[in-house]
Order: sequence, then structure tokens, then C-alpha cells
Amino acid sequence: MNNKKLISLLPLKTKRLVIRPTLIEDVDLISKMDKQEITQAFLGGIKNKTKEERITFLKKKANRMLTICLKDGNPIGFLGLNTDETNINAELSYIFDYDYCNKGYCTEACEKLIDIGFNKLKLNKIYANTIEGNNSSKRVLEKLNFKLEGVRRKDNREFLDYSISKSEYLKKR
Repeated sequence: MNNKKLISLLPLKTKRLVIRPTLIEDVDLISKMDKQEITQAFLGGIKNKTKEERITFLKKKANRMLTICLKDGNPIGFLGLNTDETNINAELSYIFDYDYCNKGYCTEACEKLIDIGFNKLKLNKIYANTIEGNNSSKRVLEKLNFKLEGVRRKDNREFLDYSISKSEYLKKR
């Protein structure tokens, strides 16, 4: 089990979205998000990067990032499901263009990826975390039936650690 298997299942489609591999052309979206103060507040401030630095970043993360697009092809965010083959689990991550937040897109995309993780990749558990104060992200995880496992401090910030097991996921279906 690894991200290659996930990549081989792409594109994934939902009612309103397409989840596809990340392309270098997605640099415009990440550059736009670099300028969004609210987005940066929850990331710790990855701003003032040049286009070339962002292209290098995308090349480095290409096998670990997915791009979420509207059905018309417009990219609106990024998603990740980074697997741990030894423990048969994964970490879910997401970031959206703020113009598309609070419209249900994140929940819809994550729901699809979680389904693939448990049913196709045969994961046992999926983890996610968010920074204290990111109420939109907390709502997404709670809607997806993730349970709060704990709070940890890192770099003077509080992170909320969540998880959902396969058995918990199947109970809610």
C-alpha cells in the first residue's frame, strides 16, 4: 500500500468535484493561497515565495498531493492522504482557496478520499490535525466522524489531533 496505488485510482469524482494528480500548472492556485492572510494564519505563514520556489515545492510533493477541482476543471484546493505502510494508516490533509471555503467542498472531497482509503487502500485508521482556532477545519473533521484524540503544542501553537478507524467509519455508513 502506498500513494502510487492511490494515484492509480485517479481521477476520483464526486457530485461537484474531481480529484486529480497535482500538476505544475497548479502553481497559480498555490500562489494565490500564499497571498490569503486567513489561509496563511492556519498554515503558519508560508508566504512571499517566488513562483519558481512554488514550482519546486509542487515537484517535490507531486506524489503526495492531489488537486481538487470543480467539475469545470477550476482548481480550488489540495488534498493529501499520506500512507504509512507499516501501520496501515494514513494522514489526511487539506487546504482550500479561501474563496471556496464554507461551501461543503472540503467535506465532500475528504469523504471521497476517506472512502477510498478504507475500501480500496484497506487502511485501518486515518489521522488528521488542525490548529486551534480553525473552526472550519474542526467542523469538517467532526462532520466526517473523526474523534478528537488530544491536543499538542508545537512552535507556541496548539494542534488538535483527530482520527477515525475503519470500524468507526463502517458503523456510520
